[in-house]
Amino acid sequence: MNNNMPSKAIGVLSLDVTGPHLLRDERLITELAQRRGYTLTGLVTISDDTFMPTTLIVSTARGKGAVAVIAPSMAHVNNRVRAIALACDLITPTKFVACTSIDRSPRPSHE
Repeated sequence: MNNNMPSKAIGVLSLDVTGPHLLRDERLITELAQRRGYTLTGLVTISDDTFMPTTLIVSTARGKGAVAVIAPSMAHVNNRVRAIALACDLITPTKFVACTSIDRSPRPSHE
């Protein structure tokens, strides 16, 4: 793998938090990814009705080879911070939570 390639990230939006500001929050995720040098490879939307949202976020990140999850604010990930940080970095405009896993290498994709 080429080490000069940008790291991958996914975005996370909670529809219950974003309300009528969906486009603004999507733009914020995109801009934050660009500023931090990540290639955004997907966007996960969750709500109070989402089955196992933490599993959805982490499995999507791993499936896309992402090393970071980007959210418009900590409210979008709520009480999932520790679980997400076991798989990848968590980034918001005001907070950075480093990955706590010993294995920081993204899973190989089978393309």
